[in-house]
Amino acid sequence: MTGTAADEPLYGNLFDGQTARCHPVEVNWGAEGLSLAGEEIAELVAWEAVTWLDSLPEVLLLGRADRPGWRLQLGHDAPLELIARLPRRPRFGRWIDQFGFAKSLACFAAISGLVGYGAVNAPTWLGRKLPVSWETGMSDDGVEDLSASTCHTPGSDAALAQLVAKLDHEKDNSDRLPVRVELIKLDYINAVALPGGRVLVFDGLLKQVGSADALAGVIGHEIGHVRERHVMQAMLREFGISMILSGFRSGMTNTLGRMTALRYSREAETEADNWARARLGEAGISPVPIANFFVNSAAEQDPGAQLAMAGYLNSHPDPASRADAFRAAWRSDVHYRPALGSADFNAIRYACEDDTRAQTWRPSVR
Repeated sequence: MTGTAADEPLYGNLFDGQTARCHPVEVNWGAEGLSLAGEEIAELVAWEAVTWLDSLPEVLLLGRADRPGWRLQLGHDAPLELIARLPRRPRFGRWIDQFGFAKSLACFAAISGLVGYGAVNAPTWLGRKLPVSWETGMSDDGVEDLSASTCHTPGSDAALAQLVAKLDHEKDNSDRLPVRVELIKLDYINAVALPGGRVLVFDGLLKQVGSADALAGVIGHEIGHVRERHVMQAMLREFGISMILSGFRSGMTNTLGRMTALRYSREAETEADNWARARLGEAGISPVPIANFFVNSAAEQDPGAQLAMAGYLNSHPDPASRADAFRAAWRSDVHYRPALGSADFNAIRYACEDDTRAQTWRPSVR
């Protein structure tokens, strides 16, 4: 070996990777690599085979790329000319050092962005792709029975069926959920869509909606959520795919209460509004009453009613712009007709008062 050794001998401890013995060795170095000599050791390690393993408080720890388990311990007093010949000391980890910190950071950011994008957008894509058969009946699976709180009279059932038929008149088939709109005895100004094509309209909203045309706009919006598969998308975000596959039979309580509190994205709300406006137009129902309902209802009520109304407005964001969009859909060349006659509308509006068997629903969200 041609090379230069230190003025004072440099010693280290060698573990050859084959036995547990520690071999004291004298270390020299030169152009070809490290030369190790001991009582039972005489070997030359080429520079390209030398690797950094660690820099501990007591020792520098070197390894050999071609011999797993081989370890050479040197003191921190090793000469600088030897340190300069060693491969670059790792700073962040082997693959990061090889690839470069800046490039590794950029790749990590890109991967994190893709994962984040997938987490945000996967429910939207998957919610539209899940078979309709999976969703059918899901809202009845593992949640409380609402039949005791559902309001029925012969007049309200007939009028509600008539209104739903005007808004959702396409023929049902195996690929399309049948919509079921239910009136629920709960003094809360809201309406919600559930999986399986269920739409709940609360009695508090019926008392405040003011007209059959405005009620048609509310119900049309919720049916829009059903038809655009927004319910499944929101459930995937809230519960995850494992809960959907298990059908809510994992011991979760009050699932229905949580489902009625689902929040949709701004894009989903816009799609549901677009669906509702299109169906109102096809049915010849004016979009202006629902626009007025969005903006004016809270201002016309007492403080307690305003607080209840805020629940509806908060779950359906930006009422002013939504109202503007519905007003913009009004056309002067269209002869609009009432969604229902006054008797039919009143039958729906007062159904929960007239149905003495209906009990107030007391949902809880956990």
